[in-house]
Amino acid sequence: MQKGQVMDFDKYFNIETIIPLLEPKSKQDVLSTLVEVIKKENKIPEGEDILSAIIERESIDSTGVGNGLALPHARIRDLKKIITAVARIPGGVDFVAQDRNPVFLTIMICYPPTLSHVYLSLLASISKVFQKKENLQAMIKQTTAKAIYEKLLELLNKLDEHTKPTSVKKKISIGDREHASSSTISEIHLLIRLQLHDEELKGNPKGKKQIQQKIDNLRSLISTKTLGHYDQLKEKRPPAVVPIEGDRCQGCYMALHTDFVQNVRQEQDNLYMCPNCKRYVYWI
Repeated sequence: MQKGQVMDFDKYFNIETIIPLLEPKSKQDVLSTLVEVIKKENKIPEGEDILSAIIERESIDSTGVGNGLALPHARIRDLKKIITAVARIPGGVDFVAQDRNPVFLTIMICYPPTLSHVYLSLLASISKVFQKKENLQAMIKQTTAKAIYEKLLELLNKLDEHTKPTSVKKKISIGDREHASSSTISEIHLLIRLQLHDEELKGNPKGKKQIQQKIDNLRSLISTKTLGHYDQLKEKRPPAVVPIEGDRCQGCYMALHTDFVQNVRQEQDNLYMCPNCKRYVYWI
């Protein structure tokens, strides 16, 4: 990890749980193989059925997010840390992805409820990295577990270094939406990063000065109105920023109107709030 980085992405990945070449016959093959790798390399609490949890989440909506990437994930009650597994699938597999294209890279994430905020930020970082097709192509070119591990950390750390937008956004309030004009990084992604660093500041005994500097920088890039609402949510009913999975807000777990979900999904750089709990929401 490079000097100055405050999010230790390398804590969440393990070379031993990276499969450099997987030739599955189905989506089920991918999920079961990754779960087996996780169970082999980690001490899984007795009674925890990871595969069932992964499939239950997958039954809500496919975690094939597009651009050849799938992010299957599940909350596992008795885990002590976030654990992951990665599979490179050069031949592709039908994951019933949102864009209906094959999946070539799968990153599975299992997390305990106590680390939900960190998990959400990690998930958001991975999603943001692979919005660029060239980044996925760069991953597929790697042919060993070590090379995949190093390239993934390189891409994530590069994203972490470039959170500062090059232009200021003008926003127009439209009901529960605030429309952001084009910029390098949108306000919703700045909020996701801010929430991650706020959580890191609480639990990291070292590097607090660096983390606080990162927080101060992010806060300087977000509008006063947005920050005020974020701070209120963070204090009264955290987390302030949550994903939509399937058709449900993962803050209040209420079902959302189809048109609203579709808007969030199609306009991922715009700022949206859940109509029910008023948390900031984003699509994963």
